[in-house]
Amino acid sequence: MPRHRVTQTDVAALAGVSQATVSFVLSGRTPSGVRISEETRQRVLDAIRITGYSVNPVAQRLAGGHNQILGVFTYETTFPRGGRDFYGPFLVGIEHAAEQIGVDLLLFTSARVVEGSRRLTRSGWQRLGIADGCLLLGQHEERAELQHLLDTNYPFVFLGRRESEGGRLPYVGADYLAATKRATERAADLGHRRIGYVGPTGSDEPTSDRLSGYRALMAERGLPTQFIDPADPGQTASEIAERQLSAVLLAPEVDPDELCRALAGRGISVPDDLSVLLLGQPHHRLPGPTLWSGFTIPREQMGARALLLLSRLAGTAGAREDESTTDLHQLLECTEVAGETLTAPRAPDGSANRLPAAPEQERNNA
Repeated sequence: MPRHRVTQTDVAALAGVSQATVSFVLSGRTPSGVRISEETRQRVLDAIRITGYSVNPVAQRLAGGHNQILGVFTYETTFPRGGRDFYGPFLVGIEHAAEQIGVDLLLFTSARVVEGSRRLTRSGWQRLGIADGCLLLGQHEERAELQHLLDTNYPFVFLGRRESEGGRLPYVGADYLAATKRATERAADLGHRRIGYVGPTGSDEPTSDRLSGYRALMAERGLPTQFIDPADPGQTASEIAERQLSAVLLAPEVDPDELCRALAGRGISVPDDLSVLLLGQPHHRLPGPTLWSGFTIPREQMGARALLLLSRLAGTAGAREDESTTDLHQLLECTEVAGETLTAPRAPDGSANRLPAAPEQERNNA
């Protein structure tokens, strides 16, 4: 259902004052003989913050109170630098969907990036009101801000799976759990038994999903899980060598080229001595010549689907009702990449002869 645009009347009702008082507080000017106490002024400001009201004369002149503008807010710097571009495909998909449904896009950039992340300040809440709804994307979101948007019924969609109380938060994400499980299975099917996971082990949803997929497949095959902190490529390479791993899964936070160089310094060749699978595109990395095995994230499709979902939630003209807009929680399948960095492990004597895949009864070992 299209959302009800918050009005000065709504703000006045919440603050327990007249609409004229709200108007005076917003303008910062009061007629002669009119006095507004600091307590009353603060109640009005609090009501504005809670409702998410913004002064938007253009929207007020449009039928239904819609600007036909959808916003995009990123918690990190979006545009590529030095050829590095992780967010670009998301924006391509968003733009394509906007063209399809006939809405304009507004990129919110007034909030500065501080210590790698943006925040929606009090003025930021008001700026969001310019748009009928907003897409949010990034790795370092502030959960309190998402909850504020839910509490004020402001239409938004997060690009990436995010949990929320009661499952109220709408999102379009990648199915990391299923994709990571398939990647681990590919290595196990080739005969790998010492498969490590290189990456952070935090509690954010993307990391949690990848870890769950890895753990699930290793448990099914009766294989031990092995986790390696990716803080330093040299140390990571040393741990891989010490543990005698034959295959590793790399989280997107790990630069595969740096790790490959560190491994070569220890006499370990990829893929002859070690198979490597990437669990999605590395973050902010220049593309190299190696065709890595693993999977990629459907970033353009995610961007487009997220905007279509947002258009329905915001009630913009051109919004459609189909499977891409009716499900508030959408996970899209990742694309498997055969690549050239996954092979069967070496025979025990170190010869080039490869081990056959494990027999069916071993693969199904409980």
